[in-house]
Amino acid sequence: MTNFKEYLQERLKNNHFINHIGLVLDEVVKGEAILSLDVKEHHLQQNGFTHGGVTATLCDVATGIAAYTAVAEGKNVVTVDLKISYINPSVARKVIAVGRVVKSGNFLVFCEGEVFDLLDGGTKKMVATCTSIMATVDIPVQ
Repeated sequence: MTNFKEYLQERLKNNHFINHIGLVLDEVVKGEAILSLDVKEHHLQQNGFTHGGVTATLCDVATGIAAYTAVAEGKNVVTVDLKISYINPSVARKVIAVGRVVKSGNFLVFCEGEVFDLLDGGTKKMVATCTSIMATVDIPVQ
């Protein structure tokens, strides 16, 4: 497959949760995906930081989309393990998530990722790091 972004954007149209929270697929190439989110009030926790669950979702989706680039077209991937390390509270109004494939096998895809606050002037501040393991499954593509 040569146009991962077009293929995956079409697939994401059916992911109601991703669309509900406003995740945007900015870039995708073989082995890597970059997503962004404009942080709104409903993404915040009680102290005004982006909720940790939103950060976890960014990690999960970025590494999951990266994993899709390592499997055969028509296959699906599902998360079997996700570990997140929160480095700094997220305070920016835009966050970016990067997911990368570390190793791809016949059944499991090992990934890592980071989430960054995009600060004024384009500076990035790390919010979280993650590792994930995705499994290739034969669930029919919707």
